[in-house]
Amino acid sequence: MAIGILESKSDRFMSDVVSQLTGIPVEFMHTLGERVPIERTYRVIVDRLSFRYPFLKEIVKSLSLNGTYIINNPFTASLTNKLVEINLGSRLGLSFPKTFVLADQSSMDETECVFPQPSLEQVAEEIDLPLILKPFDGYAWEDVHVVNSIEELNEMYRSLCSRRILMAQQLIKFKEYFRAFCFDKRDVLFIKWIPKPLAMGHYLHGEVGVLEDTKYRLTELTTQLNQVLDLDVNVVEWCVDEEERWWVIDAFNEVPDVIPEALPPDYYAWIVDRFAACIKDKLNSNKRNRIPFG
Repeated sequence: MAIGILESKSDRFMSDVVSQLTGIPVEFMHTLGERVPIERTYRVIVDRLSFRYPFLKEIVKSLSLNGTYIINNPFTASLTNKLVEINLGSRLGLSFPKTFVLADQSSMDETECVFPQPSLEQVAEEIDLPLILKPFDGYAWEDVHVVNSIEELNEMYRSLCSRRILMAQQLIKFKEYFRAFCFDKRDVLFIKWIPKPLAMGHYLHGEVGVLEDTKYRLTELTTQLNQVLDLDVNVVEWCVDEEERWWVIDAFNEVPDVIPEALPPDYYAWIVDRFAACIKDKLNSNKRNRIPFG
């Protein structure tokens, strides 16, 4: 039984994970055209590329249907977006900022009777300004904007809605912010995080005292969310405001960035160890990805 790695060989993080898989056949994959139904000899594939490339996403879906265990589940990754996160997470008791979904321009142009122009004044009144405007299926900080006035909201919406379905979301004034790395739907590590756009955010090493009274509950909610989503690797972003209320800002990171030099060494070692342990667990089992076809 072999493990396939769908990632660049130059990726240091995956190279460090592979170094923990001693004695196990591991290959960095390549693919061109594929005969359907697609068959490979891999028992497990670690997929860290298909989120960018639809061709690869269809390849790993086919392999999953034929029994290869894909980390992460490609069907979950295809179905999940920020609206789905909010709906599923809210059922579990997670708190999300107030959110409105806003139609894209083509939907409004083609079905005006169903999708009239949204009342942005009403949205701003219910959420309050400033607010966040961002795509419902966005990744990282792409097209994420803080909007301070109704004029700015109208302008920003008009400039983005021609190509994106957007969300207007309450801006949470947080006191502390954490990224919760979750592996195998059970192992959770909270790391303090200073969120900034354009990959400028950074981690802080130190005590997480503000978590002490709620860490067990937040860990439980994080693992439950990943069980519902069937995600073996995920990062859930939590923050706490001045009133000590905890919020989920982002519940789904299909391929979380793990940059060795950006993380404190002990945290990085933990992430590598738990990722490798998750792969070994799937390799030595008969587990399969949950699929939407029964």
